Amino acid sequence: MLRIILPILVLLISCTKNDSEFKNSYHIEEKNPNAASVEELQNINPVLLISLDGYRHDYTKKYSPKFISQFAKSGTQLKSLVPAYPTKTFPNHLSIATGRYPMNHGIVANHFYAPDLNQSYSLRDRKAVKNSDFYLATPIWSAVEEQGLRSATLFWPGSEAEISGQRPSYWYDYIHTMPHEARTKQIIEWLKLPQKERPYFITLYFPDVDSAGHHYGTNSKEVKEAILKVDKTLESFIATARKIVPNLNIIIVSDHGMKDVDENKKELILKNEELLSMKEDYRIYGSGPIVQFYLKENKRNISQDISSINKLAQNFKCFDKDSTPEKLHFRSSPRVGNFACIAQDGYWIAATEFKMPKASHGWDQYSDMDMHGIFYASGPDFKESYLGESKENIHIFPLILRILGLENQYTIDGNLEKIKEVLK
Repeated sequence: MLRIILPILVLLISCTKNDSEFKNSYHIEEKNPNAASVEELQNINPVLLISLDGYRHDYTKKYSPKFISQFAKSGTQLKSLVPAYPTKTFPNHLSIATGRYPMNHGIVANHFYAPDLNQSYSLRDRKAVKNSDFYLATPIWSAVEEQGLRSATLFWPGSEAEISGQRPSYWYDYIHTMPHEARTKQIIEWLKLPQKERPYFITLYFPDVDSAGHHYGTNSKEVKEAILKVDKTLESFIATARKIVPNLNIIIVSDHGMKDVDENKKELILKNEELLSMKEDYRIYGSGPIVQFYLKENKRNISQDISSINKLAQNFKCFDKDSTPEKLHFRSSPRVGNFACIAQDGYWIAATEFKMPKASHGWDQYSDMDMHGIFYASGPDFKESYLGESKENIHIFPLILRILGLENQYTIDGNLEKIKEVLK
């Protein structure tokens, strides 16, 4: 009986250490019946995956954060991490987590319509974010749980839903305002758990750099301050984490980059009364680099509507859902609009009048390197002082499975062969 009660007491104590403000957002799942034995765990080096939202590939060189610079230089780094299209937050966190392009994992934008569910998805809609039906691919935390290891997510898009019949052993509802100290304190508490209860895959997320970029632009003092704040947090946190778990593998990534927006580079899609009539017959989602149109009823000629828009378009082009540029891997999914209008690099488009941020992302990652993020890694499984070429983020899923000694029994778009050079 004591063997059963003790782990529960440890978890309860861990939970009570959280600030009361966050208690109701913390969840502990039932014990995994497939859990690995202590003997099996001895040979596994855990993985901590850290996301710095909106951290552009050149920010380290541009702003010289002390710890991040040294972490990248002494460990493994890629010239950049290539996001999936559209280069937005939710689609790319899910591409990192599942090894699939957005058209295959189902989260095709931060805000879209799913005809197969007759429902809308928005990153701000808590009910939608927790709805398992939106997620069409197995994320890494579910794969870890299926194969006998525990996982823990301190924020990651999709981690609040039960996907493939699994949740992380420990997870939080998203709290944008949770301070750095509270975030890192929780990770440390998880790392201190007895080996049998400890998660062997953990995610940690920081929104600071992305928020500063949108509000103030990529050259602002606010972006620099956000980077230096995260850098200071990571320095003390990682030093503590490594003392507790010396064989911890740490991967620092970002979901996308960031580009300053020019007020002179904007264009309305629906330019005249004839085109404005489409607002009644289509659900229109998005503004900026891409706008998607979903037909409400089958009573319009989609090809004719596309042609009418394109005749007047100057800095964008509209494509039906099966004809978007092949290189983008953004077609033939029921979640992609009946047609999508895709802006040229740096241009901002919308169906009606709109307000532009100081900087944004979402453009074609193959023509605009400003959309690229980072990949830095350090730990017993990674090469030291190694610089590799740019890689797509869909390859991270099989990489983590390999490190954890788990089988890649999932349908993915990523390929371990494309990224395994980073391993010792």
